Amino acid sequence: MKLTDELRIAAPMTTTWPVLLDVPTVARALPGATIDDAATQGEYRGRMKVKLGPVTAEYSGVARLEEIDDDDHVARFHVVGREARGQGTAEATITISARDDAGGTRLHVETELAITGRQAQLGRGVMEEVATGVLREFVGRLEGAITGNGTADTTAGGDDVFDAGAAV
Repeated sequence: MKLTDELRIAAPMTTTWPVLLDVPTVARALPGATIDDAATQGEYRGRMKVKLGPVTAEYSGVARLEEIDDDDHVARFHVVGREARGQGTAEATITISARDDAGGTRLHVETELAITGRQAQLGRGVMEEVATGVLREFVGRLEGAITGNGTADTTAGGDDVFDAGAAV
């Protein structure tokens, strides 16, 4: 499934771009995600919890920054996770393109997402709504990490769960 979104960060490119390349900071801005600071061969181990109704899915996996184009401000991340309980998997390739936007930074985010297991049965519409909810909260947290003015905690521990039902 391919998901695209445009968003604006209220910080200049010179401030935003280095933060976008910091995998632990970006991962901590994702609601429900935790990540280890230390990378092994460029891979960061982490977990993500998503609650949809009475069901909470927890994934463990790795994230890697695969490609960086500093001239055009394009970065590609690859994330792979396996459900802690169950047979489900999640894999995403996320490409972020950044450009100056009147003192801020405009981001174009394109995600190729593949989900297997129980969550795959939710259907594209629900998956898009969940992804939109995640992205909306992610932007606020990321902007807070970049500007230092945010109220969202990007250092959340293992109890952080993204409640997809509340977001949609």
